Amino acid sequence: MNSRPIWQLEVLGKPRLVGPGGQVVRLEGGTLAVLTYVALEGPTPRSRLAGLLWPDTLEGAARNNLVHLIRRLNRACGEVILRADDAVGLSEHLWVDAPALLAGEAPGTWTGGPLLDGVEFDDRPDLADWLLMWRERLDAVRAGRLAAAASQQEDAGDLAGALATATRLLDLNGVSEEAHRRVMRLHYLAGDRGAALAAFERCRSVLQREFGTEPLPETLALAREIERGVPPAPAAPVRPRIPLSVLRPPSLIGREAEWARMEDAWAAGQFIVLAGEGGLGKSRLARDFAASKGDVVELEGRPGDALVPYSTTTRSLRRLLARAPQLTLDPWMRTSLSRLLPELLDGTAGPPEDPDQHLHAAIHQVFQAGLTEVSAVVYDDLHLADPASIEAMFVLLSSAFPLGQPGRVPRLIATARPGELPAATAEVFAQLARAGMGVRLDLTPLGAAAVTQLLQDLEVSAVRALGPQLARFSGGNPLFVLEIVKHLIENPRADGGLPVAARVSQLIEGRLARLSPAALGTARGAAVLQSDVRIELVAEVLGAPLLDTAAAWEELEAAQVMHGERFSHDLVQEAV
Repeated sequence: MNSRPIWQLEVLGKPRLVGPGGQVVRLEGGTLAVLTYVALEGPTPRSRLAGLLWPDTLEGAARNNLVHLIRRLNRACGEVILRADDAVGLSEHLWVDAPALLAGEAPGTWTGGPLLDGVEFDDRPDLADWLLMWRERLDAVRAGRLAAAASQQEDAGDLAGALATATRLLDLNGVSEEAHRRVMRLHYLAGDRGAALAAFERCRSVLQREFGTEPLPETLALAREIERGVPPAPAAPVRPRIPLSVLRPPSLIGREAEWARMEDAWAAGQFIVLAGEGGLGKSRLARDFAASKGDVVELEGRPGDALVPYSTTTRSLRRLLARAPQLTLDPWMRTSLSRLLPELLDGTAGPPEDPDQHLHAAIHQVFQAGLTEVSAVVYDDLHLADPASIEAMFVLLSSAFPLGQPGRVPRLIATARPGELPAATAEVFAQLARAGMGVRLDLTPLGAAAVTQLLQDLEVSAVRALGPQLARFSGGNPLFVLEIVKHLIENPRADGGLPVAARVSQLIEGRLARLSPAALGTARGAAVLQSDVRIELVAEVLGAPLLDTAAAWEELEAAQVMHGERFSHDLVQEAV
């Protein structure tokens, strides 16, 4: 099939045939049946199709009807869409969504409607049975794809994305207890126990209404676990189950000082930036603090945003406009925002005299209107945002300071990784701090006492005594601690050693990948030496000039790979 199909046939949901110029060709029931059957079953003998469509007609007449049907379709399209040789097949210029779903090539089809939605073949029994069978099969494929996608998102730490995917899975099959349990778990892991319990009540209501039954024991057990916030005594499963308390600890440990400083910044209406390497708990701290103040809206930067100006702002604007459907945009606002949101362009107004000035003013208006009754905005991974969006945010904060005034822009808490922060964005943060409008809090690793307290909070008896050892091995990074605990639960070690979990390795390797070749080579030389790691000795081992090695060492310290003449922690040395 061509990589750029000319015609598109949509049979998932309300069916339609769309031509290269966007024209829609009307399809009757028999034509739809032939196109869909051949798309899913492949080239089909004419006698088979004729018998399905005209079961009560003599074979010769039925085959003749089929020929006329194909000719009418091709004539209406102005080209050959259906080939009719010994077997009936599709043109290579036709793309169909259902086979693309089966092949996993079109994620957009995973949440479409049922096959030939609204079309029935009650007067053609064999064709009706075939349609029912394929509807069930495609729904099962959709469910599998969505479940796999939700699992991948959860494993990657994208709980919001996993929850959105799980909700679509539940929309597809509202009586699936497995889908209900997934939604319950994800709500809880995202920190919303109330939503998790509400999801359980919806599950119970659906099962009672549809089948007159109660949820399965595993669903009831999950609900009890969510209510308590701690895991019940496990039954001895084939593979140990990770308790919810390990996936999301019930308490925030070791951030009392940062919380107190955030309270001061909140009172002053300042923009708060939580900075730190991946895994230090920036997002958890930001969300828990914001939730303690009232209603919260979450926005985020995403990988790739930096390549397209205003991409971060565009996504945020769409989210805020969806929150305020009653908002009426003035013509100048609609024209200005249409640069980012083409769907707003209505042709009633010309371009503004000063595009950038009007754009920033329009962004301000949408943020203010879309965040009515909101106490705080949590802006996650701001280091990924594009420079134009950072500039727009700076203009917004400058005009709205102090944040949180009645009827104005609410308070803003952002998270960022210093090692991935563009210089221009870091300068914006510095300007806000110098002007007294913002404060940056750099999160540091947890000490041995805090790691010990964290392990006690998990209520996993096997690791309670490992506080000092885990603190030293993980460098006090909370995520690294939890990943190691998960690994030990699933793969207990008789020798008492601590593992390098896969996700930890990926995060550290990502940090190492951003180093220059000289710095990475210096780190490798230090890792080989293991002890007596002195700059002079590393330079001698590498055969490199001492001053060049010293410059590389400074880069390693800035990236938190080295602290003085030692690695920041054992996991970094293992990864190097």
